Amino acid sequence: MPNAPEKSILCVGLELENIAEWPSQCAAHTTPQEQQEAGRYAHMEDSARHLAGRALARRLLRAAYGQDSAVVFARSPYGKPFCPGVSADFSISHSGCMVWVAFCRCARVGIDVERMRPLPDAAELTSQLHPQEQKDLLSLPPAELQRAFYRCWTRKEAVIKAVGMGLSMPLQSFSVHTGPQESGWIASFTANAVQGTAAMLEDGGLWTSRDIRTTDGYQCSMAAQSPCLDVVVRLAC
Repeated sequence: MPNAPEKSILCVGLELENIAEWPSQCAAHTTPQEQQEAGRYAHMEDSARHLAGRALARRLLRAAYGQDSAVVFARSPYGKPFCPGVSADFSISHSGCMVWVAFCRCARVGIDVERMRPLPDAAELTSQLHPQEQKDLLSLPPAELQRAFYRCWTRKEAVIKAVGMGLSMPLQSFSVHTGPQESGWIASFTANAVQGTAAMLEDGGLWTSRDIRTTDGYQCSMAAQSPCLDVVVRLAC
């Protein structure tokens, strides 16, 4: 498992081939509580993704700090998992057969991956977004709209996960560029984006933002609350 250098963001992806085997493979790196939680999912695939994400995060913590493989994660008031006593931040996302974890020693970080399925109502869904994003997306030909919508959505989710305030941060309170540029796509935050954090959020240039190239059929994006960080991307095996 790669180690995360200082002043960098390590993004590690895992493709869950033979997904039914993953719950047992993750047992050594997940807690009894997490295994119990996974058992409540109606679909085995959801259980496997849940456990694989936490197992991967623990492997990164162990590589960086020598943390015990069964260290118990706490949750922020908004549900984001973290490791008590460790200053590094991490973010977990999974969709389809892909699991991604972003890990950073020096800044809060968020990552989001989405399997791109047909979205016949993509134009209607843009009403949930920032007005500028909606305008940009609706100006596209229908053949390009779906891909651009997923690109916009994962970018926004990555920012929200980095802030760590969940749905209390409205989607319309900030905007991202919806075009194909792979980095520097945070456009703006409103002055009252999140109460008490406006100064931190007021300039997209104070962030590192980047799309992560992953398996065909998926869109993945990462954002961290510090500028000019190196981004290291690895696929786990």
